[in-house]
Amino acid sequence: MNSKNDLVRIFLEAHPTEAARVLERQRGSAVLRLFEDLKPETIASVVARMNDHAAADLMDRLEPGPATRVMASLPFRTMAILLRRMQSKEAVLDGLPDKVVSGFRLVDRFPDRSVGACMDPRALTATDDLKSGDVLGAARRYPDRVREVLFVVDRDGVLVGLCRMRQILGTPEDVSLRDVMEPVRHTFSPYVNLQDAVDAPGWRYSSELPVADGEGVLLGTIGLVDIKRQGSPESGYDNESEKALGELFRLGFSAFAGGLHLEADRDPEREGAQDEGAQDEGAQDEEGNQKKGIRP
Repeated sequence: MNSKNDLVRIFLEAHPTEAARVLERQRGSAVLRLFEDLKPETIASVVARMNDHAAADLMDRLEPGPATRVMASLPFRTMAILLRRMQSKEAVLDGLPDKVVSGFRLVDRFPDRSVGACMDPRALTATDDLKSGDVLGAARRYPDRVREVLFVVDRDGVLVGLCRMRQILGTPEDVSLRDVMEPVRHTFSPYVNLQDAVDAPGWRYSSELPVADGEGVLLGTIGLVDIKRQGSPESGYDNESEKALGELFRLGFSAFAGGLHLEADRDPEREGAQDEGAQDEGAQDEEGNQKKGIRP
């Protein structure tokens, strides 16, 4: 331990929530110099806990390369919210994979503080003719996109039902989703504002609800935690408790699914350092999943 920076780095890694509160009040170049010696994942864990506007300002003051690596380490929903507030968002987008960029372009079409702006267009969904075994296989390949609820669509992308992941885990692998899915009780228009969305009756049945256009085509999903996260700081909402509950679900799903490795916030499409063979394998897998009706 040779310098004050060593202590600061340890503090950021061990106490990201407290570090976020400190960094929200910092505007000096010392913060940027400190970030030069930190892993993008460490910075992302702190940035994700900061006030959105303070976090966006901090990302704007980083060079595009480091800022892109930090943004790529964030969950999609957090990344999209920050990008909307960044002046340098186009430079950062240039360094992100095409599928991440297309997802952001979709949510960026909708007004700030609307359901569409805060939804996740990349949550795992599946077509109604799939078997439960296919869904579990897709969950193993895309663990960061697994939610408590799997929304089911037809081949045109129109929302037709939902399945709870805990139900799929107990269903024989050769059973079709259309035989076990439930009706959707509540659907959001992407233009609904967050203040109205928080009082939707659908939250009585699920912590994750679908967002669809006027034709019923599924655009994405949104969780109650995501809506409340955008509330006022004075709301008394306990962000950390919600995150902990989310991780408990992911860990529980991992145990019951038989060896799923659910690494928090990991997205294989946002991992830039892949060799040529890995990219070829990913392309083949993506094509195969499309044929099977997996919509990651």
